Amino acid sequence: MKVLCIVALGTLLALAAAYPSDIIDFETDHMEHEQEGQPGRAVEGEYSWVAPDGNEYVVKYVADHLGYRVLDSNAIPEAPEADFEDGDEEDEFDE
Repeated sequence: MKVLCIVALGTLLALAAAYPSDIIDFETDHMEHEQEGQPGRAVEGEYSWVAPDGNEYVVKYVADHLGYRVLDSNAIPEAPEADFEDGDEEDEFDE
């Protein structure tokens, strides 16, 4: 019976360690940050803030063995589309 209890307790501890947990979760009047995962291994989160002009900006990210990556954000400006006239693109590479 003791062995069964020890095995069950070990299993529960392993499941608790593998389950993502809240790492950061706080909110103020103009800012919020939430993050969950396994510290030192992989986390995902989201933070947002209200700028002085009244716009709310949001950044969703993941950080793991591949590094920190922004998944979605309205705070990062988008690059303008390249505006090629017909034929300009090909002439550059024909030389």
